Amino acid sequence: MKVHPLSTFLLAGLSSVAQQVNGEVVTIHGSGTTNPSKCIWHIMSLFMERSLVATRLTYRAVGSSTGQLEFLGVNNTDASTDPFQHVPHTHFGAGDIPVPSAAYEALNDATNEGEPNMVHLPFALSSISFFHSIPGVPNDDKGLKLNACLLARIFDGKITRWDDPEILALNVSREGHLKEVASRTNSGIYVARRVHGSSSTASVTKYLHEACKNEWPKSKVGSELGAKGLDEWHVRTKPCEGSGGMTECLKNNPGAIGYLDSGHGWSEGLAEVNLQNKDEYFLTSRYARDNGGITSAASFAMTPLRTDSDWGNVHYINKDGMNTWPIVVMSYVYLRKDINLFVDDHVTRGLLKLFLESLYDDDYFGKCTDLGFSKPPASYVKKATDGLNSQGISWNFPIQIGQENMWSFESKDKTRKIAGAGKYVVSGKRQSLNGLKIDEISGKETELELEVKRLSAVLASMTSGEHDDHDDDRGHNSMKSGDSGQAQNALVLGAISFTLWICAILGYLVQRFLCGGKALYE
Repeated sequence: MKVHPLSTFLLAGLSSVAQQVNGEVVTIHGSGTTNPSKCIWHIMSLFMERSLVATRLTYRAVGSSTGQLEFLGVNNTDASTDPFQHVPHTHFGAGDIPVPSAAYEALNDATNEGEPNMVHLPFALSSISFFHSIPGVPNDDKGLKLNACLLARIFDGKITRWDDPEILALNVSREGHLKEVASRTNSGIYVARRVHGSSSTASVTKYLHEACKNEWPKSKVGSELGAKGLDEWHVRTKPCEGSGGMTECLKNNPGAIGYLDSGHGWSEGLAEVNLQNKDEYFLTSRYARDNGGITSAASFAMTPLRTDSDWGNVHYINKDGMNTWPIVVMSYVYLRKDINLFVDDHVTRGLLKLFLESLYDDDYFGKCTDLGFSKPPASYVKKATDGLNSQGISWNFPIQIGQENMWSFESKDKTRKIAGAGKYVVSGKRQSLNGLKIDEISGKETELELEVKRLSAVLASMTSGEHDDHDDDRGHNSMKSGDSGQAQNALVLGAISFTLWICAILGYLVQRFLCGGKALYE
């Protein structure tokens, strides 16, 4: 069953139906990368719906750099020590980049006499893409093609127009569109880039350097250009905050180009650049994902044998393979090995451990694939599960319960008679009618959104006044008449308007009847 962001959002609101036992509410919280945030929120929502004991799981999507900062807790002084550095602000951190080697070593030196005191748990593969807003250019394998050197020159201010001869040479069939947008944008290409620390920036700048060193120096590789001795962005680039801000920059400026996580771009209907990979094939990230080109990047990467080792130099950029996407990122959970010092309640530690195990359980992570994520190769999953269970994490469960986690799963497909009714069982059998209805409605909303995108594409092709060569025989009567074209445009716009109204009505019904009439944001 496909998951929709609406169902994830509303399931979180259903957590209040969880039974409170002796007033107990078990809480865990984390922070970090925005990229897999919907995946994390979805899994957390399932936990809160399926728990007998009231649980509260939260995750702040603040970016990889902030997630690392809050996890490492440098100079977060505990008043009981004199001073005690590296006190985490969260139960776990998350990021699309490993903790830098220097920060990893500093943590170990300050807290464990130089011995490893944290683990990297790789749990989700995704990709970063370049997107554009050139009117009329299709969002498929016939769309805009760019290689790393052209992108480097665009982001470095050396190429400023879409009708630049080098761009036209790669896009002969799109020459008309490129010249048209160039004639309408007197200020040149609107080049959008992220602000603050961003794993997306770290990934694209590393790709530009790895694939075109002559154009993009190492001094421009990092999560935040202009910081920590790195060169500044070119003055022509426009700052856009977060994935949402990047989306707005692209949508509000015809002829713009920028970058963000692929899944976000897909969900927003942005037009993706066909990027050249290391084997010199042009492809989109969606094509790469559907043909194993995301996981193949991880297969070619060199990684440590253990999760508590230094992962600082691991990357998944510009790897070999015909279908391999050149900008792949791995999302990690960061976890302290001395977790018992900061989470003194073994019930909370148990819930945290079960949540981390769910990241490798198809019943939980499986739905994240609909959000654009891929499961890491089996070798990564084994490393992660070994890290959770046999690499010295101080779970410290009481002897009275056999030093085992009191929390466990009951799957949807296999009933655990009597045991499944236990206080600390997260049960796939335990659902709500509201949750099921939300899934039904969100499924219909997904269908309607797809219909809106289809109709929008039809409208775009009609208003562009252009058609593919193989349509010549049938195209004479479709849009050559101005009156007929206007009538068809009106019909398409009417259909889009009607579909959007249906989406709005469905949203109202969810709020009115499934959420007790309360506002969704309360």
